[in-house]
Amino acid sequence: MNKTKRQYMIWLIALFLLFFTSWQLISNFYDQQVLTQHEDFLQQKNSSFIRLTKEENADFAQVATDYVKDTNERITRLNRKGEVLYDTFDPNLSGKRSQRPEVKAVLEGNDVGNSVRMSPTLDQELLYVAIPIKKDGEITEIIRMAEPTKSFLPEAKRMKQAIFLVNFIFWLILTLIILAILKRRNRPVETILPVIKQMIKEPKQQKMVMRDSSEWEELYQNINILSQQMSETYTAFNTSEKQFYTLLNELMVGVFIIDEQGNLAFVNETLTKQLNIKDRADKQPFTLVLTEPQLIQMIYQTRQTNVVKRQIRTTTTDLLLDLTIRTFKDSGHTFGISYDITHISQLEKLQNDFIGNISHELKTPITSLIGFTETLLDGAKEDPQTLESFLKIMQKDAYRLQGLVQEIIETSKSASLDYIITSVNVSELIDKIMRSYDTIIDEKELDVQLKQPQNLVLNTKVELFQPICKNLIENAIHYASDKGKIIITFYEKEKEFVFSVQDDGIGIRPQEQERIFERFYRVDKARSRNSGGNGLGLAIVKDYSRMLGGNVTLDSYPGIGSTFTVTLPIL
Repeated sequence: MNKTKRQYMIWLIALFLLFFTSWQLISNFYDQQVLTQHEDFLQQKNSSFIRLTKEENADFAQVATDYVKDTNERITRLNRKGEVLYDTFDPNLSGKRSQRPEVKAVLEGNDVGNSVRMSPTLDQELLYVAIPIKKDGEITEIIRMAEPTKSFLPEAKRMKQAIFLVNFIFWLILTLIILAILKRRNRPVETILPVIKQMIKEPKQQKMVMRDSSEWEELYQNINILSQQMSETYTAFNTSEKQFYTLLNELMVGVFIIDEQGNLAFVNETLTKQLNIKDRADKQPFTLVLTEPQLIQMIYQTRQTNVVKRQIRTTTTDLLLDLTIRTFKDSGHTFGISYDITHISQLEKLQNDFIGNISHELKTPITSLIGFTETLLDGAKEDPQTLESFLKIMQKDAYRLQGLVQEIIETSKSASLDYIITSVNVSELIDKIMRSYDTIIDEKELDVQLKQPQNLVLNTKVELFQPICKNLIENAIHYASDKGKIIITFYEKEKEFVFSVQDDGIGIRPQEQERIFERFYRVDKARSRNSGGNGLGLAIVKDYSRMLGGNVTLDSYPGIGSTFTVTLPIL
Protein backbone atom coordinates (compact mmCIF):
# COMPACT_ATOMS: atom_id res chain seq x y z
CA MET A 1 0.00 0.00 0.00
CA ASN A 2 1.45 3.31 -1.06
CA LYS A 3 1.48 6.44 1.01
CA THR A 4 -1.53 8.06 -0.74
CA LYS A 5 -3.80 5.03 -0.22
CA ARG A 6 -2.66 4.78 3.37
CA GLN A 7 -3.56 8.44 3.85
CA TYR A 8 -7.04 7.85 2.42
CA MET A 9 -7.56 4.86 4.73
CA ILE A 10 -6.51 6.87 7.76
CA TRP A 11 -8.98 9.61 6.89
CA LEU A 12 -11.80 7.09 6.30
CA ILE A 13 -11.11 5.35 9.62
CA ALA A 14 -10.95 8.71 11.42
CA LEU A 15 -14.23 9.87 9.83
CA PHE A 16 -15.91 6.55 10.69
CA LEU A 17 -14.80 6.86 14.31
CA LEU A 18 -16.06 10.43 14.41
CA PHE A 19 -19.38 9.35 12.88
CA PHE A 20 -19.72 6.47 15.35
CA THR A 21 -18.80 8.69 18.31
CA SER A 22 -21.18 11.46 17.24
CA TRP A 23 -24.03 8.98 16.78
CA GLN A 24 -23.41 7.49 20.20
CA LEU A 25 -23.53 10.94 21.74
CA ILE A 26 -26.67 11.90 19.83
CA SER A 27 -28.36 8.55 20.59
CA ASN A 28 -27.57 8.72 24.29
CA PHE A 29 -28.66 12.34 24.45
CA TYR A 30 -31.91 11.57 22.62
CA ASP A 31 -32.68 8.55 24.83
CA GLN A 32 -31.97 10.63 27.90
CA GLN A 33 -34.28 13.38 26.66
CA VAL A 34 -37.08 10.90 25.93
CA LEU A 35 -36.77 9.34 29.37
CA THR A 36 -36.61 12.76 31.01
CA GLN A 37 -39.79 13.87 29.21
CA HIS A 38 -41.69 10.73 30.26
CA GLU A 39 -40.34 11.01 33.78
CA ASP A 40 -41.70 14.56 33.93
CA PHE A 41 -44.95 13.35 32.38
CA LEU A 42 -45.35 10.54 34.92
CA GLN A 43 -44.31 12.87 37.72
CA GLN A 44 -47.04 15.35 36.69
CA LYS A 45 -49.64 12.56 36.41
CA ASN A 46 -48.56 11.17 39.76
CA SER A 47 -48.84 14.60 41.35
CA SER A 48 -52.25 15.09 39.74
CA PHE A 49 -53.38 11.69 41.06
CA ILE A 50 -52.24 12.58 44.58
CA ARG A 51 -54.15 15.84 44.46
CA LEU A 52 -57.19 14.03 43.13
CA THR A 53 -57.20 11.54 45.96
CA LYS A 54 -56.97 14.32 48.53
CA GLU A 55 -59.77 16.41 47.04
CA GLU A 56 -62.37 13.68 46.48
CA ASN A 57 -61.62 11.91 49.75
CA ALA A 58 -62.78 8.77 48.06
CA ASP A 59 -61.77 5.19 48.11
CA PHE A 60 -58.09 5.05 46.99
CA ALA A 61 -58.45 1.74 45.21
CA GLN A 62 -61.45 2.87 43.24
CA VAL A 63 -59.89 6.19 42.26
CA ALA A 64 -56.57 4.56 41.29
CA THR A 65 -58.29 1.93 39.20
CA ASP A 66 -60.33 4.56 37.38
CA TYR A 67 -57.26 6.77 36.91
CA VAL A 68 -55.21 4.15 35.05
CA LYS A 69 -58.20 2.67 33.26
CA ASP A 70 -57.57 2.25 29.50
CA THR A 71 -53.79 2.86 29.95
CA ASN A 72 -50.68 0.78 30.48
CA GLU A 73 -49.82 2.72 33.58
CA ARG A 74 -49.62 1.17 37.04
CA ILE A 75 -50.07 2.78 40.45
CA THR A 76 -48.65 1.31 43.64
CA ARG A 77 -49.36 2.61 47.16
CA LEU A 78 -46.62 2.10 49.78
CA ASN A 79 -46.40 3.06 53.42
CA ARG A 80 -43.56 5.01 54.98
CA LYS A 81 -41.50 1.84 55.28
CA GLY A 82 -41.82 0.93 51.61
CA GLU A 83 -44.33 -1.85 52.13
CA VAL A 84 -46.95 -2.34 49.43
CA LEU A 85 -50.46 -1.30 50.51
CA TYR A 86 -52.15 -1.50 47.12
CA ASP A 87 -51.26 -2.10 43.44
CA THR A 88 -53.58 -1.51 40.52
CA PHE A 89 -52.05 -4.42 38.58
CA ASP A 90 -52.32 -6.86 41.46
CA PRO A 91 -54.48 -5.73 44.38
CA ASN A 92 -53.24 -8.62 46.47
CA LEU A 93 -49.61 -7.67 45.94
CA SER A 94 -47.64 -7.30 49.12
CA GLY A 95 -44.11 -7.13 50.24
CA LYS A 96 -41.47 -4.56 51.00
CA ARG A 97 -40.11 -2.35 48.17
CA SER A 98 -37.77 -0.13 50.16
CA GLN A 99 -34.71 -1.29 48.16
CA ARG A 100 -36.20 -0.34 44.80
CA PRO A 101 -34.15 2.57 43.40
CA GLU A 102 -37.10 4.94 43.07
CA VAL A 103 -38.44 4.09 46.53
CA LYS A 104 -35.02 4.20 48.13
CA ALA A 105 -34.41 7.65 46.64
CA VAL A 106 -37.61 8.96 48.23
CA LEU A 107 -36.86 7.37 51.58
CA GLU A 108 -33.45 9.04 51.49
CA GLY A 109 -35.16 12.44 51.34
CA ASN A 110 -35.54 13.17 47.62
CA ASP A 111 -38.71 14.81 46.38
CA VAL A 112 -38.95 12.39 43.46
CA GLY A 113 -37.48 8.96 42.78
CA ASN A 114 -36.97 7.71 39.21
CA SER A 115 -35.66 4.50 37.67
CA VAL A 116 -35.89 2.39 34.51
CA ARG A 117 -35.65 -1.34 35.15
CA MET A 118 -37.17 -4.71 34.57
CA SER A 119 -40.25 -5.43 36.67
CA PRO A 120 -40.19 -8.92 38.25
CA THR A 121 -43.97 -8.79 38.53
CA LEU A 122 -44.76 -7.80 34.93
CA ASP A 123 -41.57 -9.21 33.40
CA GLN A 124 -40.98 -6.13 31.24
CA GLU A 125 -39.07 -2.89 31.37
CA LEU A 126 -40.87 -0.07 33.19
CA LEU A 127 -40.26 3.57 33.93
CA TYR A 128 -40.92 4.20 37.63
CA VAL A 129 -41.66 7.57 39.27
CA ALA A 130 -42.20 7.71 43.09
CA ILE A 131 -43.51 10.77 44.98
CA PRO A 132 -43.79 10.94 48.79
CA ILE A 133 -46.92 12.16 50.67
CA LYS A 134 -45.82 14.13 53.72
CA LYS A 135 -47.53 15.41 56.81
CA ASP A 136 -45.77 17.77 59.14
CA GLY A 137 -42.61 17.10 57.16
CA GLU A 138 -42.79 13.39 57.66
CA ILE A 139 -43.42 10.81 54.95
CA THR A 140 -46.72 9.09 55.51
CA GLU A 141 -47.11 7.28 52.20
CA ILE A 142 -45.37 6.83 48.83
CA ILE A 143 -47.28 6.82 45.57
CA ARG A 144 -45.41 5.11 42.74
CA MET A 145 -46.56 5.29 39.17
CA ALA A 146 -45.03 3.08 36.42
CA GLU A 147 -45.32 2.93 32.63
CA PRO A 148 -43.87 0.29 30.25
CA THR A 149 -41.12 1.71 28.06
CA LYS A 150 -42.55 -0.11 25.05
CA SER A 151 -45.41 2.34 25.05
CA PHE A 152 -43.21 5.31 24.15
CA LEU A 153 -39.79 3.95 23.03
CA PRO A 154 -40.94 2.61 19.58
CA GLU A 155 -42.04 6.08 18.58
CA ALA A 156 -38.75 7.39 19.94
CA LYS A 157 -36.87 4.74 17.91
CA ARG A 158 -38.54 5.86 14.70
CA MET A 159 -37.50 9.40 15.43
CA LYS A 160 -34.08 8.12 16.33
CA GLN A 161 -33.82 6.37 12.94
CA ALA A 162 -34.67 9.62 11.21
CA ILE A 163 -31.97 11.39 13.22
CA PHE A 164 -29.53 8.56 12.35
CA LEU A 165 -30.33 8.96 8.65
CA VAL A 166 -29.77 12.70 8.79
CA ASN A 167 -26.55 12.21 10.72
CA PHE A 168 -25.38 9.53 8.27
CA ILE A 169 -26.12 11.75 5.26
CA PHE A 170 -24.26 14.61 6.93
CA TRP A 171 -21.15 12.52 7.58
CA LEU A 172 -21.32 10.93 4.15
CA ILE A 173 -21.38 14.35 2.50
CA LEU A 174 -18.58 15.50 4.82
CA THR A 175 -16.53 12.37 3.93
CA LEU A 176 -17.01 12.93 0.21
CA ILE A 177 -15.97 16.57 0.58
CA ILE A 178 -12.85 15.64 2.57
CA LEU A 179 -11.89 12.89 0.10
CA ALA A 180 -12.38 15.30 -2.77
CA ILE A 181 -10.15 17.83 -1.02
CA LEU A 182 -7.54 15.13 -0.36
CA LYS A 183 -7.68 13.93 -3.94
CA ARG A 184 -7.34 17.48 -5.18
CA ARG A 185 -4.44 18.08 -2.83
CA ASN A 186 -2.77 14.77 -3.72
CA ARG A 187 -3.35 15.05 -7.45
CA PRO A 188 0.06 16.64 -8.18
CA VAL A 189 1.73 14.08 -5.90
CA GLU A 190 -0.04 11.19 -7.65
CA THR A 191 0.94 12.67 -10.99
CA ILE A 192 4.54 13.53 -10.15
CA LEU A 193 5.44 10.53 -7.95
CA PRO A 194 5.48 7.95 -10.80
CA VAL A 195 7.59 10.34 -12.86
CA ILE A 196 10.06 10.79 -10.01
CA LYS A 197 10.24 7.01 -9.50
CA GLN A 198 10.99 6.55 -13.19
CA MET A 199 13.60 9.32 -12.99
CA ILE A 200 15.30 7.46 -10.13
CA LYS A 201 15.01 4.05 -11.83
CA GLU A 202 16.10 5.22 -15.29
CA PRO A 203 17.89 8.56 -14.83
CA LYS A 204 19.29 8.42 -18.34
CA GLN A 205 15.85 8.68 -19.98
CA GLN A 206 14.00 11.96 -19.75
CA LYS A 207 10.44 11.77 -18.30
CA MET A 208 7.70 14.35 -18.94
CA VAL A 209 4.48 15.26 -17.08
CA MET A 210 1.78 15.64 -19.73
CA ARG A 211 -1.04 17.29 -17.75
CA ASP A 212 -2.95 20.49 -18.49
CA SER A 213 -3.65 22.13 -15.14
CA SER A 214 -3.65 25.87 -14.62
CA GLU A 215 -3.31 25.40 -10.87
CA TRP A 216 -0.31 23.07 -10.99
CA GLU A 217 1.16 24.13 -14.31
CA GLU A 218 4.26 25.74 -12.78
CA LEU A 219 4.96 22.66 -10.66
CA TYR A 220 4.66 20.33 -13.66
CA GLN A 221 6.92 22.53 -15.75
CA ASN A 222 9.57 22.57 -13.03
CA ILE A 223 9.39 18.76 -12.77
CA ASN A 224 9.88 18.49 -16.54
CA ILE A 225 12.87 20.85 -16.36
CA LEU A 226 14.28 18.86 -13.43
CA SER A 227 13.87 15.61 -15.37
CA GLN A 228 15.65 17.08 -18.37
CA GLN A 229 18.51 18.45 -16.27
CA MET A 230 18.84 15.14 -14.40
CA SER A 231 19.00 13.21 -17.66
CA GLU A 232 21.66 15.54 -19.03
CA THR A 233 23.62 15.43 -15.77
CA TYR A 234 23.47 11.63 -15.65
CA THR A 235 24.60 11.37 -19.27
CA ALA A 236 27.46 13.78 -18.62
CA PHE A 237 28.42 11.88 -15.47
CA ASN A 238 28.43 8.54 -17.31
CA THR A 239 30.50 10.05 -20.09
CA SER A 240 32.97 11.54 -17.63
CA GLU A 241 33.15 8.27 -15.70
CA LYS A 242 33.84 6.28 -18.88
CA GLN A 243 36.49 8.79 -19.94
CA PHE A 244 38.03 8.66 -16.48
CA TYR A 245 38.25 4.87 -16.42
CA THR A 246 39.47 4.84 -20.02
CA LEU A 247 42.19 7.27 -19.04
CA LEU A 248 43.14 5.12 -16.04
CA ASN A 249 43.29 2.04 -18.27
CA GLU A 250 45.59 3.84 -20.71
CA LEU A 251 48.02 5.03 -18.04
CA MET A 252 51.49 3.52 -17.97
CA VAL A 253 51.23 3.27 -14.18
CA GLY A 254 49.17 0.71 -12.30
CA VAL A 255 46.00 1.98 -10.60
CA PHE A 256 43.49 0.26 -8.30
CA ILE A 257 40.52 1.48 -6.25
CA ILE A 258 38.99 -0.32 -3.25
CA ASP A 259 35.57 0.76 -1.91
CA GLU A 260 34.54 1.18 1.72
CA GLN A 261 33.38 -2.47 1.95
CA GLY A 262 36.84 -3.72 0.97
CA ASN A 263 35.76 -4.78 -2.53
CA LEU A 264 37.94 -4.08 -5.55
CA ALA A 265 36.10 -1.36 -7.49
CA PHE A 266 38.65 -0.88 -10.28
CA VAL A 267 42.02 -2.17 -11.49
CA ASN A 268 43.60 -1.03 -14.76
CA GLU A 269 45.39 -3.03 -17.44
CA THR A 270 48.86 -1.92 -16.37
CA LEU A 271 48.47 -3.21 -12.82
CA THR A 272 46.94 -6.43 -14.17
CA LYS A 273 50.15 -7.04 -16.11
CA GLN A 274 52.42 -5.91 -13.28
CA LEU A 275 50.87 -8.36 -10.79
CA ASN A 276 49.91 -11.04 -13.36
CA ILE A 277 46.26 -10.90 -12.25
CA LYS A 278 44.18 -13.70 -13.72
CA ASP A 279 40.70 -12.87 -12.42
CA ARG A 280 40.05 -9.12 -12.34
CA ALA A 281 36.28 -9.12 -11.82
CA ASP A 282 35.04 -6.03 -10.00
CA LYS A 283 33.13 -5.99 -6.71
CA GLN A 284 35.16 -8.84 -5.23
CA PRO A 285 37.10 -8.69 -1.94
CA PHE A 286 40.47 -7.21 -2.89
CA THR A 287 42.32 -10.08 -1.20
CA LEU A 288 40.90 -12.47 -3.82
CA VAL A 289 42.34 -10.42 -6.72
CA LEU A 290 45.42 -8.68 -5.32
CA THR A 291 47.31 -11.68 -3.99
CA GLU A 292 50.72 -10.01 -3.54
CA PRO A 293 51.43 -10.36 0.23
CA GLN A 294 53.40 -7.11 0.59
CA LEU A 295 50.71 -5.16 -1.28
CA ILE A 296 47.95 -6.55 0.95
CA GLN A 297 50.00 -5.61 4.02
CA MET A 298 50.40 -2.05 2.73
CA ILE A 299 46.64 -1.74 2.09
CA TYR A 300 45.87 -2.74 5.68
CA GLN A 301 48.49 -0.28 6.97
CA THR A 302 46.74 2.63 5.23
CA ARG A 303 43.72 2.08 7.50
CA GLN A 304 45.84 3.48 10.35
CA THR A 305 48.30 5.78 8.60
CA ASN A 306 46.21 7.00 5.61
CA VAL A 307 49.26 6.96 3.29
CA VAL A 308 51.91 4.27 2.73
CA LYS A 309 54.80 4.54 0.24
CA ARG A 310 57.17 1.65 -0.40
CA GLN A 311 59.10 -0.24 -3.05
CA ILE A 312 58.35 -3.97 -3.33
CA ARG A 313 59.60 -6.82 -5.47
CA THR A 314 56.69 -8.86 -6.84
CA THR A 315 56.74 -12.61 -6.33
CA THR A 316 54.91 -13.54 -9.56
CA THR A 317 56.43 -11.16 -12.14
CA ASP A 318 59.73 -10.30 -10.38
CA LEU A 319 59.18 -6.57 -10.97
CA LEU A 320 60.32 -3.74 -8.74
CA LEU A 321 57.27 -1.55 -8.05
CA ASP A 322 57.17 1.86 -6.40
CA LEU A 323 53.78 1.89 -4.60
CA THR A 324 51.80 4.75 -3.11
CA ILE A 325 48.55 3.77 -1.36
CA ARG A 326 46.16 6.28 0.22
CA THR A 327 42.91 5.78 2.17
CA PHE A 328 40.36 8.62 2.25
CA LYS A 329 38.67 8.73 5.64
CA ASP A 330 35.59 10.64 4.45
CA SER A 331 34.58 8.06 1.82
CA GLY A 332 36.48 4.99 3.03
CA HIS A 333 37.91 4.39 -0.45
CA THR A 334 41.50 3.25 -0.93
CA PHE A 335 43.43 4.48 -3.98
CA GLY A 336 46.71 2.94 -5.07
CA ILE A 337 49.30 3.79 -7.75
CA SER A 338 52.24 1.61 -8.75
CA TYR A 339 55.21 2.57 -10.91
CA ASP A 340 57.29 -0.12 -12.57
CA ILE A 341 60.85 0.98 -11.83
CA THR A 342 62.44 -2.34 -12.75
CA HIS A 343 63.99 -0.93 -15.93
CA ILE A 344 65.04 2.24 -14.17
CA SER A 345 66.69 0.18 -11.44
CA GLN A 346 68.46 -1.89 -14.06
CA LEU A 347 69.59 1.25 -15.86
CA GLU A 348 70.91 2.68 -12.61
CA LYS A 349 72.79 -0.55 -11.99
CA LEU A 350 74.14 -0.51 -15.54
CA GLN A 351 75.11 3.12 -15.14
CA ASN A 352 76.94 2.40 -11.92
CA ASP A 353 78.61 -0.62 -13.47
CA PHE A 354 79.48 1.41 -16.57
CA ILE A 355 81.06 4.20 -14.52
CA GLY A 356 82.96 1.70 -12.39
CA ASN A 357 84.13 -0.33 -15.39
CA ILE A 358 85.13 2.62 -17.53
CA SER A 359 86.97 4.18 -14.60
CA HIS A 360 88.86 0.94 -14.18
CA GLU A 361 89.54 0.65 -17.93
CA LEU A 362 90.85 4.23 -18.14
CA LYS A 363 92.87 4.01 -14.96
CA THR A 364 95.23 1.24 -16.15
CA PRO A 365 96.55 2.87 -19.37
CA ILE A 366 96.60 6.34 -17.83
CA THR A 367 98.60 5.07 -14.86
CA SER A 368 100.92 3.31 -17.27
CA LEU A 369 101.43 6.48 -19.37
CA ILE A 370 102.07 8.61 -16.31
CA GLY A 371 104.51 6.06 -14.82
CA PHE A 372 106.55 5.63 -17.99
CA THR A 373 106.56 9.38 -18.65
CA GLU A 374 107.85 10.13 -15.15
CA THR A 375 110.49 7.39 -15.53
CA LEU A 376 111.68 8.90 -18.81
CA LEU A 377 111.77 12.41 -17.35
CA ASP A 378 113.81 11.15 -14.41
CA GLY A 379 116.64 10.13 -16.77
CA ALA A 380 115.62 6.92 -18.48
CA LYS A 381 115.36 8.83 -21.79
CA GLU A 382 119.14 8.95 -21.92
CA ASP A 383 119.21 5.20 -22.53
CA PRO A 384 118.13 4.74 -26.20
CA GLN A 385 117.08 1.11 -25.69
CA THR A 386 114.95 1.92 -22.63
CA LEU A 387 113.52 4.99 -24.36
CA GLU A 388 112.40 2.94 -27.39
CA SER A 389 110.89 0.21 -25.19
CA PHE A 390 108.98 2.70 -23.05
CA LEU A 391 107.72 4.64 -26.06
CA LYS A 392 106.35 1.45 -27.65
CA ILE A 393 104.51 0.60 -24.42
CA MET A 394 103.18 4.15 -24.18
CA GLN A 395 102.06 4.01 -27.83
CA LYS A 396 100.23 0.73 -27.18
CA ASP A 397 98.42 2.21 -24.15
CA ALA A 398 97.59 5.34 -26.13
CA TYR A 399 96.07 3.23 -28.93
CA ARG A 400 94.16 1.30 -26.29
CA LEU A 401 92.79 4.54 -24.88
CA GLN A 402 91.88 5.68 -28.38
CA GLY A 403 90.05 2.42 -29.06
CA LEU A 404 88.23 2.59 -25.75
CA VAL A 405 87.08 6.15 -26.40
CA GLN A 406 86.01 5.19 -29.93
CA GLU A 407 83.96 2.24 -28.70
CA ILE A 408 82.34 4.36 -25.98
CA ILE A 409 81.32 6.77 -28.73
CA GLU A 410 79.96 3.85 -30.72
CA THR A 411 77.86 2.57 -27.78
CA SER A 412 76.36 6.05 -27.27
CA LYS A 413 74.87 6.17 -30.75
CA SER A 414 71.07 6.43 -30.68
CA ALA A 415 68.49 4.77 -32.91
CA SER A 416 66.78 8.14 -33.23
CA LEU A 417 69.65 9.43 -35.40
CA ASP A 418 68.72 9.62 -39.04
CA TYR A 419 71.23 7.23 -40.58
CA ILE A 420 71.12 7.09 -44.38
CA ILE A 421 70.41 3.75 -46.03
CA THR A 422 73.05 3.04 -48.64
CA SER A 423 74.15 0.07 -50.72
CA VAL A 424 77.29 -1.70 -49.58
CA ASN A 425 79.25 -4.56 -51.11
CA VAL A 426 79.53 -6.93 -48.17
CA SER A 427 82.56 -8.82 -49.56
CA GLU A 428 84.55 -5.62 -50.01
CA LEU A 429 83.61 -4.44 -46.52
CA ILE A 430 84.73 -7.74 -44.95
CA ASP A 431 88.00 -7.68 -46.91
CA LYS A 432 88.71 -4.15 -45.71
CA ILE A 433 88.09 -5.13 -42.09
CA MET A 434 90.25 -8.25 -42.42
CA ARG A 435 93.20 -6.29 -43.81
CA SER A 436 93.36 -4.21 -40.65
CA TYR A 437 93.97 -7.41 -38.66
CA ASP A 438 96.53 -9.01 -41.00
CA THR A 439 99.34 -8.64 -38.45
CA ILE A 440 97.47 -10.48 -35.65
CA ILE A 441 96.23 -13.13 -38.07
CA ASP A 442 99.77 -13.79 -39.23
CA GLU A 443 101.12 -13.85 -35.67
CA LYS A 444 98.52 -16.44 -34.56
CA GLU A 445 98.70 -18.28 -37.90
CA LEU A 446 94.92 -18.28 -38.17
CA ASP A 447 93.01 -19.94 -40.99
CA VAL A 448 90.28 -17.49 -42.00
CA GLN A 449 87.63 -18.86 -44.36
CA LEU A 450 84.98 -16.78 -46.13
CA LYS A 451 81.76 -18.45 -47.24
CA GLN A 452 79.93 -15.88 -49.27
CA PRO A 453 78.01 -15.32 -52.49
CA GLN A 454 79.87 -13.28 -55.08
CA ASN A 455 79.24 -9.52 -55.14
CA LEU A 456 76.41 -9.52 -52.55
CA VAL A 457 75.12 -5.96 -52.22
CA LEU A 458 73.15 -5.05 -49.07
CA ASN A 459 70.99 -1.95 -48.53
CA THR A 460 71.60 -0.96 -44.92
CA LYS A 461 72.83 1.77 -42.59
CA VAL A 462 76.58 1.45 -42.99
CA GLU A 463 77.37 3.43 -39.82
CA LEU A 464 75.69 0.63 -37.81
CA PHE A 465 76.41 -2.40 -40.00
CA GLN A 466 80.21 -1.87 -40.27
CA PRO A 467 80.80 -1.90 -36.43
CA ILE A 468 78.77 -5.14 -36.16
CA CYS A 469 81.01 -6.91 -38.66
CA LYS A 470 84.22 -5.37 -37.25
CA ASN A 471 83.52 -6.33 -33.62
CA LEU A 472 82.46 -9.89 -34.40
CA ILE A 473 85.57 -10.47 -36.55
CA GLU A 474 87.84 -8.81 -33.98
CA ASN A 475 86.28 -10.86 -31.16
CA ALA A 476 86.85 -14.08 -33.13
CA ILE A 477 90.48 -13.19 -33.92
CA HIS A 478 91.32 -12.34 -30.31
CA TYR A 479 89.68 -15.45 -28.79
CA ALA A 480 90.57 -17.98 -31.48
CA SER A 481 93.31 -20.41 -30.52
CA ASP A 482 96.73 -20.20 -32.16
CA LYS A 483 96.73 -21.85 -35.58
CA GLY A 484 92.98 -22.05 -35.22
CA LYS A 485 90.22 -21.56 -37.74
CA ILE A 486 87.72 -18.72 -38.24
CA ILE A 487 84.74 -19.15 -40.59
CA ILE A 488 82.92 -16.01 -41.76
CA THR A 489 79.59 -16.64 -43.50
CA PHE A 490 76.97 -14.27 -44.87
CA TYR A 491 74.01 -14.71 -47.23
CA GLU A 492 70.43 -13.65 -47.94
CA LYS A 493 67.48 -15.82 -46.94
CA GLU A 494 63.77 -14.97 -47.18
CA LYS A 495 64.25 -11.18 -47.17
CA GLU A 496 66.76 -11.41 -44.32
CA PHE A 497 70.53 -10.98 -44.25
CA VAL A 498 72.45 -13.50 -42.14
CA PHE A 499 76.01 -12.79 -40.99
CA SER A 500 77.85 -15.48 -38.98
CA VAL A 501 81.35 -15.64 -37.44
CA GLN A 502 82.62 -18.94 -36.01
CA ASP A 503 85.84 -19.51 -34.04
CA ASP A 504 87.44 -22.48 -32.27
CA GLY A 505 88.49 -20.56 -29.18
CA ILE A 506 87.89 -21.08 -25.47
CA GLY A 507 84.11 -20.99 -25.78
CA ILE A 508 81.66 -19.57 -23.28
CA ARG A 509 80.02 -21.36 -20.37
CA PRO A 510 76.17 -21.46 -20.36
CA GLN A 511 75.86 -19.33 -17.20
CA GLU A 512 77.96 -16.62 -18.85
CA GLN A 513 76.18 -16.62 -22.21
CA GLU A 514 73.33 -14.46 -20.85
CA ARG A 515 75.78 -11.76 -19.73
CA ILE A 516 78.20 -11.82 -22.62
CA PHE A 517 76.41 -8.92 -24.33
CA GLU A 518 76.59 -6.66 -21.26
CA ARG A 519 78.93 -3.72 -21.46
CA PHE A 520 82.44 -4.34 -20.05
CA TYR A 521 81.66 -7.99 -19.36
CA ARG A 522 84.49 -10.31 -20.42
CA VAL A 523 84.79 -14.07 -20.20
CA ASP A 524 88.62 -14.13 -19.88
CA LYS A 525 89.56 -10.75 -18.42
CA ALA A 526 93.34 -11.36 -18.48
CA ARG A 527 93.34 -12.51 -22.10
CA SER A 528 91.06 -9.73 -23.30
CA ARG A 529 93.08 -7.10 -21.52
CA ASN A 530 96.30 -8.37 -23.12
CA SER A 531 94.62 -8.32 -26.50
CA GLY A 532 93.31 -4.81 -26.00
CA GLY A 533 89.68 -5.85 -25.43
CA ASN A 534 87.50 -3.76 -23.18
CA GLY A 535 84.17 -5.64 -23.06
CA LEU A 536 82.19 -3.24 -25.28
CA GLY A 537 82.39 -5.00 -28.64
CA LEU A 538 79.56 -7.50 -28.18
CA ALA A 539 77.40 -4.88 -26.45
CA ILE A 540 77.80 -2.73 -29.60
CA VAL A 541 76.85 -5.72 -31.78
CA LYS A 542 73.67 -6.33 -29.78
CA ASP A 543 72.61 -2.66 -29.67
CA TYR A 544 73.30 -2.00 -33.36
CA SER A 545 71.52 -5.19 -34.42
CA ARG A 546 68.40 -4.03 -32.58
CA MET A 547 68.72 -0.55 -34.08
CA LEU A 548 68.70 -2.18 -37.52
CA GLY A 549 65.62 -4.25 -36.59
CA GLY A 550 67.47 -7.53 -36.18
CA ASN A 551 69.00 -9.66 -33.46
CA VAL A 552 72.15 -11.57 -32.54
CA THR A 553 72.35 -15.15 -31.25
CA LEU A 554 75.15 -17.18 -29.71
CA ASP A 555 75.99 -20.88 -30.01
CA SER A 556 78.98 -21.76 -27.85
CA TYR A 557 80.55 -24.69 -26.00
CA PRO A 558 83.52 -24.40 -23.58
CA GLY A 559 86.75 -25.62 -25.18
CA ILE A 560 85.14 -25.98 -28.63
CA GLY A 561 84.42 -22.45 -29.73
CA SER A 562 81.66 -19.95 -30.37
CA THR A 563 79.43 -18.96 -33.26
CA PHE A 564 77.80 -15.51 -33.34
CA THR A 565 74.98 -15.06 -35.85
CA VAL A 566 73.40 -11.71 -36.72
CA THR A 567 70.07 -11.67 -38.59
CA LEU A 568 69.01 -8.35 -40.13
CA PRO A 569 66.02 -7.41 -42.25
CA ILE A 570 66.81 -6.25 -45.76
CA LEU A 571 66.06 -2.54 -45.90
